[in-house]
Amino acid sequence: MEKKQIAFPVTVNEHAQIKALAAKERRTIKQLFLDMLDKLYPDWDKQKENGPK
Repeated sequence: MEKKQIAFPVTVNEHAQIKALAAKERRTIKQLFLDMLDKLYPDWDKQKENGPK
C-alpha cells in the first residue's frame, strides 16, 4: 500500500506538549491522532470494516 505523509506546523511548545501526552499515554504521536479521529469521527475510516489497512 502506498504511504503518504501528513505535516502541519506547530510551535515548539505545542510539539513538546503533544510528545509528552503521547508518551504519557504510551502511544506514538501518530497513534494519538488516529485514536482522536476514531473518537471524534467514528466512521472516518470505512476501510477498518474491511480488514486491516
